[in-house]
Amino acid sequence: MARTFTFAAPRPRGLLGRRFEPDEQLVLGTGFVGGLLLLWLVPGIPFKIGAFVGWLSVCASAVLVPYQGRTYLRWWEINRTYRRSLRNGSLLYASSAPQAGVHLSGQPVPIALPPGIPADLRWIDAPTAYGQIAVLLQPGEQMFCAAIEVEAQRDFGSLDLEDKESLIGAWEYLLRSTADSGGRIRRLQWISRMVPADPNAHANDAATRADPLAADWLHASYTELQQAVALFAEDRRLLLVVGIPYTPDLVAEARRYRTLAEGFAVCLGKEIEAFIRSLGHGQLRHVRNLDEPALGSYLQHAYGPDHWLDDTIGMNRTTAWPAEIDARNTDHMISRSFEGADPWYSATAWVKKWPVLQVSVNFMAPLILYVKDIVFTVAVTMDLVPGDQALTEAMADSTNEIGQADHKAGKLKDPRETAAQRRSLSTVQEIADGAAGIRLAGWVTVTSRSKQALDRDKDTVRAAAARAQIRLEYCEKEHHRAMANTLPLCTGLLRS
Repeated sequence: MARTFTFAAPRPRGLLGRRFEPDEQLVLGTGFVGGLLLLWLVPGIPFKIGAFVGWLSVCASAVLVPYQGRTYLRWWEINRTYRRSLRNGSLLYASSAPQAGVHLSGQPVPIALPPGIPADLRWIDAPTAYGQIAVLLQPGEQMFCAAIEVEAQRDFGSLDLEDKESLIGAWEYLLRSTADSGGRIRRLQWISRMVPADPNAHANDAATRADPLAADWLHASYTELQQAVALFAEDRRLLLVVGIPYTPDLVAEARRYRTLAEGFAVCLGKEIEAFIRSLGHGQLRHVRNLDEPALGSYLQHAYGPDHWLDDTIGMNRTTAWPAEIDARNTDHMISRSFEGADPWYSATAWVKKWPVLQVSVNFMAPLILYVKDIVFTVAVTMDLVPGDQALTEAMADSTNEIGQADHKAGKLKDPRETAAQRRSLSTVQEIADGAAGIRLAGWVTVTSRSKQALDRDKDTVRAAAARAQIRLEYCEKEHHRAMANTLPLCTGLLRS
């Protein structure tokens, strides 16, 4: 029987069992307390009732009534931040890398970072047995992250059910062993990058550069060689980003070395090396570490796909960022790389709704595999939860679902409540059977050459996500911040 996955409903928290965020609770509490204050201050019983009901209705509407796809309270902070960013000019960015230069030691001079990227980002070069790897420290997130390029099973879709089961079981084992091993890695991020390529580019280049005076046998041999080489119309890359929290224990261990930076490099290098050695347990093949030039090239390519992904010459922490960014538009972001004269238009969406019904192991194939001729990135960030903690949280979710169910005599059962209880109990059973406990968030960035092409590609990606039973919501007025969640920064989830 094919394995299926069930996405359990999020654990309710806040007032009355509803999932209210702290700011929503504050507004509702202010409405109730303010209404009581108006009952005391306003004279006359009709005016008291009217003031109480009116004030409480305004506060409740700001939290509960839909407004432009969200609620007024959800838009309030976005609009406030957007207007403030427009006033201070931070949504316009021009790289100072050409004028920054380098130190006599060869180290690049730090420059200002693009909007949406943590301004206090720090780079560390960590040694491993597989080569150097660039580790990024984000003090705001209290997280170190490093990217590894991996290769998964190429023909996963054509495998039979037993082989698919074994591969998924191997990945679950890797997640569970990483979470329960006592190591420092507590976050993983999958990044799938798809860039269309011209299948005739090589032939056109060869025809342009061919020497007309060359011998016929040389032309014939080259043509035969070209026909024997497989040419792909797209380039797919798979990155696995590991996140290591910044903890006092890690700092104490790093202080044993000559400098704190050296200590971080050695300690983090050991953790990442141990994780790379365990990739075989998940049926993954290690391709390469993303050192500073490789990571810089990927970041430059993410903002401007006309920069070749494997062109690492001259790439470092200074030249990693695009030449220009314009994030003032509400529905897209414009960026340009140093190698291209034409800008690129990007928009980022977050996965608002995961499947609520049981899905097969390759349920995201319509989005990741079947979308053609579009430049886009799919990123899924996962927090690893130890088995005991995951089981405790799942049991609490199940108890909450059962407690909220309305079983009054003579009332029909709500099938949605029954399905939610079944999913929560299934999650408890899966974790008890050894499944890994994770919480995840997904993000999708679409990049196109023009605004019209971007609108078309956004609709194509949204339709593909719908076929995968996923609902996307584009992050209006904050695409520059949302795009950072599809970069190898291991972001996109709130810190536990």
